[in-house]
Amino acid sequence: YLDQFGKTKVHTPICPFYGHPNPPAPCPCPLRQAWGSLDALIGRLRAAFEENGGKPETNPFGARAVRLYLREVRDLQSKARGISYEKKKRKRPPPQQPLPSPQGASATH
Repeated sequence: YLDQFGKTKVHTPICPFYGHPNPPAPCPCPLRQAWGSLDALIGRLRAAFEENGGKPETNPFGARAVRLYLREVRDLQSKARGISYEKKKRKRPPPQQPLPSPQGASATH
């Protein structure tokens, strides 16, 4: 869950709420920047570097170490909060049933 500054409560493995996405009570676990916010920030920095003349191959925000760090943060937060970051499959709408026609209604009383 998030506080007013957009930081995510990340439970430590010894916390009784570790792995629960909606803890029932407050706990002393640290607040961290949410993975999604961190990922978006790095993406903006990477784009700004290249928009201002930097070459993609020398972009420090696209370095392997940065990608590995982001993956580690995502995995730790997903385990700590009990939330899966697996890609979700899109649900297809169920096929619509044809509506019964008014002519087929019986008129017997």
